[in-house]
Amino acid sequence: MMLRAIPFSLRTSSGLILLWSLLTACAGPAPLPTLVSTLAQPASSETHSPPTEPLSTTAEPSSTTSPTVPPSPTPVPVELIVCQQAEPTSLYLYSDDVAARAGIFEALYDGPIDTADFELQPVILEELPSLANGRLVLREVTVRPDDRVVDAVDLQVKVLAEGVRLAQPDGSVITYTGRSTARTVQVSAEFRLKPGIVWSDSHQLTADDSRFSFEAAAYYDTPTSKFVTDRTQSYEVVDTLTVRWTGLPGFRDREAQRRFWSPLPRHLFQNINPSELKTHADANERPLGWGPFVLQEWIKGERLTLTRNPNYFRAAEGLPYADRLVFRFGLTPEEILREIEAGRCHIGSQVTDFTALTPQLLAEQQAGALAPQFAPDLAFEHLDFGIVPAEGYQRAAGNDVFRDVRVRQAIAHCVDRQALIRELINGVGEPPASYVPDVHPLHGGNRLTTYRFDPARGRALLAEAGWNDADGDGVRERGDRRLTLEYVSGPENSTFRQRLAQLLQAQLRNCGIELRLRWVAPEDLYAPWPNGPLFGRRFDLSSFPWRSGVEPPCELYLTEAIPNELSPGGANNTGYSSAAFDAACHRARRSFDPEQQRAAHLEAQVIFSRDLPSLPLFFRYRAGVAHPGVAGYRLETTARSDLWNIEAIRPPAR
Repeated sequence: MMLRAIPFSLRTSSGLILLWSLLTACAGPAPLPTLVSTLAQPASSETHSPPTEPLSTTAEPSSTTSPTVPPSPTPVPVELIVCQQAEPTSLYLYSDDVAARAGIFEALYDGPIDTADFELQPVILEELPSLANGRLVLREVTVRPDDRVVDAVDLQVKVLAEGVRLAQPDGSVITYTGRSTARTVQVSAEFRLKPGIVWSDSHQLTADDSRFSFEAAAYYDTPTSKFVTDRTQSYEVVDTLTVRWTGLPGFRDREAQRRFWSPLPRHLFQNINPSELKTHADANERPLGWGPFVLQEWIKGERLTLTRNPNYFRAAEGLPYADRLVFRFGLTPEEILREIEAGRCHIGSQVTDFTALTPQLLAEQQAGALAPQFAPDLAFEHLDFGIVPAEGYQRAAGNDVFRDVRVRQAIAHCVDRQALIRELINGVGEPPASYVPDVHPLHGGNRLTTYRFDPARGRALLAEAGWNDADGDGVRERGDRRLTLEYVSGPENSTFRQRLAQLLQAQLRNCGIELRLRWVAPEDLYAPWPNGPLFGRRFDLSSFPWRSGVEPPCELYLTEAIPNELSPGGANNTGYSSAAFDAACHRARRSFDPEQQRAAHLEAQVIFSRDLPSLPLFFRYRAGVAHPGVAGYRLETTARSDLWNIEAIRPPAR
């Protein structure tokens, strides 16, 4: 089901924070429901003609005939079979069918930049641009009235006029007063391809291929985001292997390291309009790549077969390990598990949602029949406190109840998050101390304030804050106000949402807090300011998921992100405001220096965990499944696909 409206993210250049799109709005009995489709047939075997061998002869003529040496047996191709539920509709780089083709793209295109272990890793580039290597440059430039610039606050492209906010190299912001000229920052990044990389048809891969890809992406009707291309001043070819991106003045883009466009072969498509590429057969069904495999056959509705690319730039390393790679489509999660056990599949890709089958996966792992892997997702469920509600909203317990940090901390101690994890996400995961998973290199570690399940401590904190159960009815009071809170959520028909609400209701009652449930349709729940209860700041408690990116999403809790008339798209629905947190988060997000970023992100998390404007409940997780004989398969939190290192995955020995 498509949601008509979702929470607006903060308008950042990274666009990292998005509402978790799988809100289980149509959830069935399991938290993360699965789809059902038909079983595909096993891929057929392929044989090669046997090589011929010369007859063996003796050194001297002999009266006897030398025996014939039998020909070597036909080599059996090493085959890796991946099974997944969804099948892509297109393999064009800029089509909108992303998830189902992610593993296939890893086979066709290696990189160009991988994300693993929360870090960017150059694959076909010599290195990523940085201040240290001189390939990332921040320079101060002069701008004049009517120049196109990027506003530092809302990141919109504007014609320079009075009132436009201009970013400075040090991260500060000035407001243009209308004088003739002004100074602002301009960022550029230079990328150099590794020499010797060729397309699978033997044509050299060049910087101009990346430029061609940029042109296609920037074209008005290409179905891809124009956020970065609209904020690009130039993407120029410097030489055969080097391309340089330059942003518009004022676009202080901290993701400049990513501004390399994945190449498209200009030698194939240079005479084709980008509009036509969307439907061109070669671009959509027979794409050319430079990766470890080349596309051999695509039988729609059944399978896609790739074979080893002899021109792969890592072929001298013996890669890929498989000779042939087969993707089978249309299998349900249950069918995939059976096929893996039978040896007719080797990997069940994370494209298929296996999380509802986690108990079975763990049992089969214990029995040695399957080798599942689990990794934290970047979507985290959180319990938000309505610290500062909108004007006119009246709360039964008083609008100031959550302004006392002891009440927020008490609720954290009263919520058994481990029980939530056990009940809702199959026991996979640990209660997080921050909006960053604990495997993240920027996680605050033991510097963070933690809240173990301790109802006695929670009750004591509530008593300190003046909330006591004087009449013994099980609900605390302070003066003439009862500690009755409204918990707003939706949709009501979601089994997952219902169960989460019931668990929270029971756990908080144990501390003398009465929770009343209010169900709202998603399109109303997540409506932007001032309409929806969440982002209209008219709620007491609520839980929903945020999806973050590689960088910790501290911007969710900035003061300027509080939804109001000036920031209707703000994400900070709690109303939390802390000058110290704002300063740390801004330092983290404005700095291009990795060490400064790290220190500032840690400081922001320390403040967040102490002030607790929102209680992180759990990170969702992803699951992939492999045959026990598979080697090299590694599920990775930040990678585009669990097949990100497909060239290094070995099928089971025959």
